[in-house]
Amino acid sequence: MPGNWDPNQNLNTNTHQVEWPMGPRTSSSSTEAPTWLEAWVVQSSTGASQRTFQRVFGVPGRWTADGIPPGWINGRFQPGPALGIALLASHDSATNADTFFWWLDVIELS
Repeated sequence: MPGNWDPNQNLNTNTHQVEWPMGPRTSSSSTEAPTWLEAWVVQSSTGASQRTFQRVFGVPGRWTADGIPPGWINGRFQPGPALGIALLASHDSATNADTFFWWLDVIELS
């Protein structure tokens, strides 16, 4: 069940946080379902970092890390390039196996 980040992420210029980290996800099996996603955004130009998560996956083929609180943000993001990192846990009901996937992408905060 790999995924990616949307290339452009929404930056709230009042709170200086990414609202809400998101992207596409795919599954190679109809019996595999996501159970947990953690998303981190880091920006080297500002030193800012943020962690959010997702527990409920209501939109097929998409993820949105909208689980604040709890979460955290350190620093103040600014428009421009950043790095998105995500970790996804999934469960396959046919094999009763848990699997983990991760990915990272260069993203643009705007």
